[in-house]
Amino acid sequence: MFHPNLTVNGKKLSNEKELEAFLDSQNFSCEIEDAALEVEYSEDRAAFIGWIGSDEEVFYFDNGSGNDEPVELLINVCPEERMMCYDAEVIKDIVYYFCETGERNPKYNWIQDEF
Repeated sequence: MFHPNLTVNGKKLSNEKELEAFLDSQNFSCEIEDAALEVEYSEDRAAFIGWIGSDEEVFYFDNGSGNDEPVELLINVCPEERMMCYDAEVIKDIVYYFCETGERNPKYNWIQDEF
């Protein structure tokens, strides 16, 4: 089910239960070759999700609200509210899709980072 080159926080996973444990942590990084998915939670367990592709493209989850007010996270970054995912099932869907394919889940909207 998982991509054979998948690592989460630098560790190969042997089963789905190990991935579920990462979903309960404060932040984690999934990597497959040159692609990465970064997830960091706010205090209320909303997730800031970033995807980095092999061409160094960077995209952030977009909840469609258009709200650009900052949101505090538990660790370091304060993204805009529109970049937060408040649905645990959507977070899981995005993470599992990446862990299988290394790609952004096309079912959801993404904001491309403009450097």
